[in-house]
Amino acid sequence: MKLSLFKLRAVLLLLVIGLVASACGNDDDSSTSAPEEAVDEAAAAEPAESDQTPAEDDGFPLTFTNCDREFTLDSPPERVLLMEAAAPSLLFAAGAMDRVIARIEDFPEEYYTPDQMAVLDAIPALQAEATPTGGVEISLEVIIDYEPDMVLGYDTATIAHDALADVGIQLYVMPPFCDNPPTPSFESILDEVRFYGKLFGTTEVADASAAELEAAVASASDAPIAEGKTSAALYVTSDGSTLYAYSSLGMVHPLMEALGMTNVFAELSERVPEISVEEIIGRDPEILVLLYDDTGLTPEQISAFVTERPGASSITAVAEGAVYPLLFNYAEPPTPLVVEGLAVLSAQIAE
Repeated sequence: MKLSLFKLRAVLLLLVIGLVASACGNDDDSSTSAPEEAVDEAAAAEPAESDQTPAEDDGFPLTFTNCDREFTLDSPPERVLLMEAAAPSLLFAAGAMDRVIARIEDFPEEYYTPDQMAVLDAIPALQAEATPTGGVEISLEVIIDYEPDMVLGYDTATIAHDALADVGIQLYVMPPFCDNPPTPSFESILDEVRFYGKLFGTTEVADASAAELEAAVASASDAPIAEGKTSAALYVTSDGSTLYAYSSLGMVHPLMEALGMTNVFAELSERVPEISVEEIIGRDPEILVLLYDDTGLTPEQISAFVTERPGASSITAVAEGAVYPLLFNYAEPPTPLVVEGLAVLSAQIAE
């Protein structure tokens, strides 16, 4: 074995001192202390190996595509303004909820645990006006006052990529709200959670959450509770006046597929067109999933909006009592709440 220069010098020094001590036969303690000092000096002179491992690449600058546009961030967002009721589920899963400094929409307590609601309730709420399509509108000035470095949710007339970029704020539109949204799937939910981990520098937490979500989906899919049943997913307006049916372009479609159902409206070209009772009767689904977002209404009221319509009793799902109201964010848009929706809907069907 090749000795370092420092260790070789120490060994030679030990040999010389040992020979001198032997020749002189001196019993004085000072003659025996020299070898230890020499070894200590040699050890001190030898460069110590570092016990620190090189820091991993933090992933920044991070370049990503959002709504067909490419963006680059030099560091993780630290001050996020949140504007979508389902978005917190992504931030909780990614371990990045502590970055939120303000919110625009309310977050229904039905979707979150008491601990999560305590976190959400503590976030300052901005005043915004509701839009006819169910979103909100807020002035750019109000947003600027909070000095966010990112707005997360969807775009509006005032909240747009270019308008926010002009004042140094990054807009991240949740992919389902882009003009050309990707095909919804459970895999897209897992991918989004992992992306949030990269975006906020919390990959370890996000990857662990994605693995748990993936296991939950696999568990439901491996033993589908509605295997072989036909189904339709309808959105019911708050006054019950209008019904909309989801095609394969809605996230509720893979949700129903995971539970073994076949969507009778899957082939429609629009994501969620208005539909008549007669069209539902004509396709005669065995299961009806009724999506609604007005938490002021009971599930029984939502069901009645459909089951009490003229002719509805001839639909197999209505006749057999297989009508299941489901809060909207348990099925749309693609977020971890939809994975919870699998369990919620499964429990209803099992009753």
